[in-house]
Amino acid sequence: MRKFVVLTAAVLVLGLIGASAFADEAKKAETSVTGYITDSHCKGEGAKDGHKDCAVKCANEKGAKLGVWDPSTSKFYALDDQKKAGEFAGEMVTVKGVVDEATGTLKIASIAKAEKKNG
Repeated sequence: MRKFVVLTAAVLVLGLIGASAFADEAKKAETSVTGYITDSHCKGEGAKDGHKDCAVKCANEKGAKLGVWDPSTSKFYALDDQKKAGEFAGEMVTVKGVVDEATGTLKIASIAKAEKKNG
C-alpha cells in the first residue's frame, strides 16, 4: 500500500511539472516585428536600403546571423531560417513568429515585404 501511495504521489508531481511546462509554452505568444533584414554585426547601422550586399557578405563570410532590426525597440532578432532571411536581405519586412527567449532567435511563422513608412 505504501508503494502505491508513493507511486501515486510521484505521478501527480510529474503531471504537475508537465502541466507547468505546457503552460509556459502556451505563454509564448506570436509576435510581429517590422524592420529591415540586416546582419548581427551591423544591426541598426545596416537597417537601411542598400545594405543587402554587406549583410549577405557578413553572413556568408564572417559568421554573422541575418535577422530583423526592430527600430521601435532598437532590438535585433536573429532569424531561425537563414535561407529565408537571405531572400529578404536589405528589405523592409514584417516577420511574425515566436521568440526563443533563451537564444533571442525569432522563429519565423511568416515573412513578407512591408511598406516603408514616410516621415
